[in-house]
Amino acid sequence: MSVQGFRRASMGVRTGLLGAGFTGAALALAAAALPPASAAAEDTTPPSAPGTLRNCPLPAAPGSSLGIGVSLCWSAATDDVGVTGYDIQVKQSGAFTTVRTTSGPGSIVSGLTLGQSYTFRVIARDAAGNAGPPSNELTETANYLSGMPPSSPPPSPSPIDRTPPSRPEGLATQSVYVNGAVGLVWTPSTDDIGISTYEVHVWADGAFPRAQATIDMRADQVTAVVTGLTAGRDYLFYVVARDRAGNLSEPSDLVRARAMVEPPAASPSPGTDTTPPGTPTGLTSVTGMDIPGGIFLAWYSVSDDSGVPPRYDLFRRTLDGYAYEGENGLPRDIVTGLEGGKPYTFQVVARDGAGNLSNPSAPYTAIAQPGATSSPTPSPSLGLSPSPSPSPSPSAGSGCRVTYATTTWDGGFTAAVTITNTGTAAIEGWKLGFGFPLASQRVTNGWSAVWTQSGTAVTAENYEWNKTIKPGQSLYLGFNGAYTGGNPKPAAFTLNGSACTTT
Repeated sequence: MSVQGFRRASMGVRTGLLGAGFTGAALALAAAALPPASAAAEDTTPPSAPGTLRNCPLPAAPGSSLGIGVSLCWSAATDDVGVTGYDIQVKQSGAFTTVRTTSGPGSIVSGLTLGQSYTFRVIARDAAGNAGPPSNELTETANYLSGMPPSSPPPSPSPIDRTPPSRPEGLATQSVYVNGAVGLVWTPSTDDIGISTYEVHVWADGAFPRAQATIDMRADQVTAVVTGLTAGRDYLFYVVARDRAGNLSEPSDLVRARAMVEPPAASPSPGTDTTPPGTPTGLTSVTGMDIPGGIFLAWYSVSDDSGVPPRYDLFRRTLDGYAYEGENGLPRDIVTGLEGGKPYTFQVVARDGAGNLSNPSAPYTAIAQPGATSSPTPSPSLGLSPSPSPSPSPSAGSGCRVTYATTTWDGGFTAAVTITNTGTAAIEGWKLGFGFPLASQRVTNGWSAVWTQSGTAVTAENYEWNKTIKPGQSLYLGFNGAYTGGNPKPAAFTLNGSACTTT
């Protein structure tokens, strides 16, 4: 069980976006001249917005291979002293992040996922560091990059449409008799200039990639047949609408469906579990705990026909998708790293040991507690988080138990860590320690603690808001990690220097 509300991986652009500029004779996109140092120091006027951002052919020899990505061009921005560069930004979980900086009005962004759509914008900067307003947003699908003859840029739209469509409502399942397929139906979205298409996304192997879907758009309803799935397996889906300018709507609610087995297979062999757990209900926020920039969520537990309590997966709605907040063994979760005072919408799904999924809970919206973000997304270098409180020495009446559970995929994993105070005295400040069995195992980012790693040794230290663990109380934390070869579990754990029992 774990509290994993601080992962920012998304479900969006993958870690490791690479940018590559134009090369060779094609570097006709020249940078503006640098202004004098004195002028830059006194300059407080930002550049203008770059001209229309658009997809453009690569100025490279036909047939050249530059990986998978998109090629972008825009008209140069203006500045009273001079533009020195442009930040290319991509939308991730509703916010824009700079993934490439270039001197001229054009670049490629490579290292993307084939067939996945990305939304970009560009911001100009001058020598004084002033940043201008953003360009229009452009959504493009990543493809193989290869040289093509240049063409003239399209005329600038006037005015630029930046209004997204309404979110699709009423997403439900319907029967389709195609092996490994799921049928979906929903109410059409509306838009000021018109809907271009819809995108169906499916929860599979820890992410929400765009699904293979044949979509039929009608005036009264929209239907989709999603193919390429594993027959008999449970999946989660959501839908977003795209308008003719490329704007994406907020996502629909989540819906669960089982891929069709057609023709019908014989009855499962005895002992095969195909029954999903019950649907979680009562999702609500819990008050009484000080969690700046966070929300404490709880819901009613559900049962499963196997007799083993199911685990729970929590999802948070973003501007154009869903963020996975982690797996929990108990019906509760603390989500931090949020913006205080802002509303967030969640749904929770139960999952049994056979992989059967429940229907999602009803959506629930809660307001993050005011205050600074309590557990910000860590930077790639561990230890750049707020400083923890000092860890005290072990005291009389102390005792601890640590549960360590992982969800592993090829090359990566998520670890859910639970610390339980089994002693008779409260723990005031804590430092958890353990060692990875292999040198190739490493922590990439974590939550609910300040995580550091030296060699194979890993430590997690408390924040001020979660430094106290009362007798009998459990604390939930965790991290994302990477490995090569194998991913065995640590053999032993200590808390403030004392050994803990493990489960």
